[in-house]
Formats: sequence, C-alpha cells, structure tokens
Amino acid sequence: MLKTTKLAIALAVGSALLQGCQPPAAPTAEVAAKATAEPEAPSAAEPVSTTAPAQPAASSAGLNLLLTSKTPYQPQQDWRSYSAVPAGFQPVSIQHVARHGSRYLSDKSDDVLLLQLIEKARAQQALTPLGERLAVLAQQLHQAHQPSQYGEISKSGVAEHQGMAQRLVARFPALFTTAAAEQQRLAVLHSGRERANQSGDAFVAELLKLQPALTPFVDAAKADAANLYFNKAEGSEGYQRYEEEDPRLQAVMAAIQARPALQQQANAMLARLFSAAFIAELAQGRIKLTVPDEDDQISNVLEAAQVIYSLYSIASNLAVEGPFDFSELLLPEHLTALAELDDAESFYGRGPGFTGEDITYRLAGRLVGDMLAKAEQPNGYLATLRFSHAQALIPLAAYLGIPGASEPLAEQDAYSYQNSQWRTALVSPMAANVQWEIYQNAEQIKLVRMLHNEKEAQFKAQCQPYGDTRYFYLLSELQRCLLPVQPAPVASAVSQ
Repeated sequence: MLKTTKLAIALAVGSALLQGCQPPAAPTAEVAAKATAEPEAPSAAEPVSTTAPAQPAASSAGLNLLLTSKTPYQPQQDWRSYSAVPAGFQPVSIQHVARHGSRYLSDKSDDVLLLQLIEKARAQQALTPLGERLAVLAQQLHQAHQPSQYGEISKSGVAEHQGMAQRLVARFPALFTTAAAEQQRLAVLHSGRERANQSGDAFVAELLKLQPALTPFVDAAKADAANLYFNKAEGSEGYQRYEEEDPRLQAVMAAIQARPALQQQANAMLARLFSAAFIAELAQGRIKLTVPDEDDQISNVLEAAQVIYSLYSIASNLAVEGPFDFSELLLPEHLTALAELDDAESFYGRGPGFTGEDITYRLAGRLVGDMLAKAEQPNGYLATLRFSHAQALIPLAAYLGIPGASEPLAEQDAYSYQNSQWRTALVSPMAANVQWEIYQNAEQIKLVRMLHNEKEAQFKAQCQPYGDTRYFYLLSELQRCLLPVQPAPVASAVSQ
C-alpha cells in the first residue's frame, strides 16, 4: 500500500465508511488486454471523479488479472512465433531483467492482522459460517509461513524462473554452445534482497543444468541496488518525497478510495464473513489492529477488506504449498473493486502516473543506461542476468515506453478500469521480465529485439524500428532515443 494512503487519505475516506451500503448488482465484464487508447483529458476545472464503478478485469493469455501484482507468471507468446531475424544477423548477447518469482507474504503483517480480526470477531460471536471457513484458511496460510518463510520465493517461483531459463536456451542453443567454447562469461546481478537472489539462483541452476559447460564461466552473484532497486537507492530522494507527500498523489488516491462503488463492495465482502454489528464497529473506527514494527493496520472496513484481498492474492503463489482456496468465500465483484484499487496504487506509485510527470520511473534510466552500455561493449560476456522486483520492472516498462505499460493519465482523470487498460498483472506479474536479444552482422552493426514477459514488444514511439521490421532496432537508435532523459549516473558497486 502506498505510504500516502495511511494517514493523509484517512479523513477523506472516513465519511464514506460510515454510510450504510447495499451490495450492487454484479457489473458486466470488460476485456482488459485490448489495444490501449489515451482517454480524452477533462478540462482543468473538472474535479477528480470519485464515482467510477469498478469493472471486472478479464483474463488474458492465461492470467487472472484480479490478482494484480501477485499474478503467477505465464509467458505471453510462444517463442516459436517470434518475427524472423533480419537476414545476415546472428545473436551475440543477452540483457535480461526479471522480477523475483512467486513468493510468500513479504512480511508478517497481513496474516497476523487477519487472525487478530477473526479472533476479535469470534469473541463477539460475529463470524458467519463463511467467516469460520475464512478463519481456517487464514490459520493455514499463517502456518505455511512458519517458521521463517516470509519474503522467500515459493516452489512456484522457482519453477517460473526454471521455465524461463529453459525457453531462453531453447531459443539460442548454438549461442550458448559457442559461448562455452569461447569461454564467454555470464554476470548475475540482484537487488540485494533475498527473494531476488533466490530467483537468480533458480534461473542459473536450470541454465547450467542444460548447458553444464558454462559452469566455470558464471560470475558469483552480486548485489546492484543502484540499478536494480533504484527508487530506494542513493539519489532517490525526489521519488521518496513524491511517494510520501505529493499533493497530487494524495488527492487522487483519496478520491479513488472514497468511490462509493469501492466502499459498497468492501462492505459486501465483509457482510458474507462478519455480523452487521461487527462491521458497524469497524466503520465507526472502534476497532484498530496493528502489528509491532509494521506500518499496516486495520482501522476501518476498507482496510479489513484489503487484508483479506492480500491473502487471497498471495494464495495463488502458494499452489504447491497449499492449495488455499478462497473461491467460495469471495465474489468476483468484490475482488474487482479491490483489484482496481491495488492497480491504482501501482499505477501512481511505480508506473506511468500523471501526464507530464516522470518521477515514478525516471530513475529506471540508470538501468537502461547500464543495459545499453553492456549491449554495446559486452567485454567477453554472453549475458547479464538481473533479478529484481516490481519496483524496478514497472518503472522500467514505463521508461521504455512499452505499449500498454506506459500510458499516463491527466491529473484530473483518476485511474479506473474504464479509462485505462494498464494492469499490473500484464505489466509486472510475478517473474515479469524484459529481455533484450542483441544481434550483429558482418559489418558489426547491432540490432536489439525486446521481449516483455516473453512477448515481442516495441520501444517508445520516439524510437524508430530497423528497416521494415516492427520489433528490431539499431542499437545506435536506442542510444539516441532512450538516453537523452537518463539521469546522472550513480556509481554502481558492480562492474564487469
């Protein structure tokens, strides 16, 4: 949850929480993966809309969009259907950036908060039969995280990166065989967080299983926070100020949280699980639950619904450890409203955000600059393999101008499923990735093809494709169209 939603928004939302709400009829479905179009911006005098009804996000290419950033990974295109490489060009190197794989809860907060809420309700005999079933699920999920699984990748997360390595080797068998014979090296970088390191370990182990001759030429994994956790690294003070105190961000998130449709669906979700009297206590602010040393809390109906939604979404990452089935407890219309809120937080916190403002993704220029430099001068390296987080993959996609991942909204036009096709599940599911394949011809001319979640993707409109191709770009063209907005470089702890 964005920092700014904790206190600054509470007063704006409070009055809506006190209103009695009847669950509305289930809304109609929307196809979320169709081609994007910039919506017409309202006039400057028009206030931010607070009443846009949530529409359910449809599945796309095997993804459940209601899981937002917790969506388990699926490649978005069969690599055998990729465009033909221009004549005379051969693959020479790879630049790879991936989010960590599916995981457990990142910390001990949402599971503990829900257990506290359930125990308080049980003490008041306020659990419905469905609420009792939720109590069992919550306890099972909590136990699955013991004694110390918080923040670790799950078995599904390991498999996601293993599969990605398998497909990479399948695409370029000769490249990897030649690289071993020529003793080309592989660099392995991560954010410094354990789940990113674990994801790199899973990827590299599978790659070496398929190409064991490369084993002596893999560098020890190194942390590179400057390029892979840039919004928390040195030089990120401007982003921190935006996240914590920007008035535009506070206003738009307050407006989204106060939407009657969201409040209605949060109430309707809880009404299946708890008594009306207990929900009224929540709505009146008479219940406040916290976890020591954590920012998250439950102090109203919406926060309670968000905690339940958090456990629902993380359960999808623990399919092997579970299953943990919420399907009979939570209705799609309830989940859609909460998914829309979660997507809005990512859109404004890490994604394209406001038209004319690049603060959320500006620092991704560090990573892009590093990728371009290593594509131009690999210095004996076959590949640089990087493992990070949604905090890097979402800004990276926006910086690169990837269609569907980079379209901002006017300040007056609060994010909704009606006015934006941006979905975290499509931009940065678990194990999300951006891969650059670098090709070269006899004249030493280099081309780059970009894959986003293993689907061919175009760069921003200012970058011109090579010849009559759609997905291949001269490396020199990418240096021209991507580097002008790059921030001043920050010294990295990693060199190669």
